[in-house]
Amino acid sequence: MVSSQSALNGYRLVARRNDSLGGRGRRRFFASMVVVSVGIAVAWSARGAWMVLPFALMEMAVLLGALLLLERHAGDFESITIEGDRLLVERRERGAVSRHEFNTYWARLVVTRGPAAGQMMLALRSHGREVGVGALLTDDQRASLAGELQKRLNKP
Repeated sequence: MVSSQSALNGYRLVARRNDSLGGRGRRRFFASMVVVSVGIAVAWSARGAWMVLPFALMEMAVLLGALLLLERHAGDFESITIEGDRLLVERRERGAVSRHEFNTYWARLVVTRGPAAGQMMLALRSHGREVGVGALLTDDQRASLAGELQKRLNKP
């Protein structure tokens, strides 16, 4: 999900991961999968196919691991704020928050193409520091962000 605000002198973009289920939905989904999968496995075990049950339990363990990984990244976000001559990049990944502040007169946008089918990669660079931006955006959204940042960073 991307939200962008543009004011007379400022700009703010907030990008978040798509969390369509939410924490409660993930728990309900997992519980329903456990009931169905283990229920079927118990039924087959009762008919003599007892090896179905350990595989069903392993399957649920893998599903639980995947859902826990999704939960760990559910709150990730990236925020880019420009106010006057101040550019602030805030990022939350796996619970760790990082903040990078640049002066808009010195900051430069670096656009490169990544190895994955020419994927556009963006970074802000100033005084030997470089911070990647736009990781949670699509290529089209990154191109739009690049145009907006170029316009706001290269002002007279």
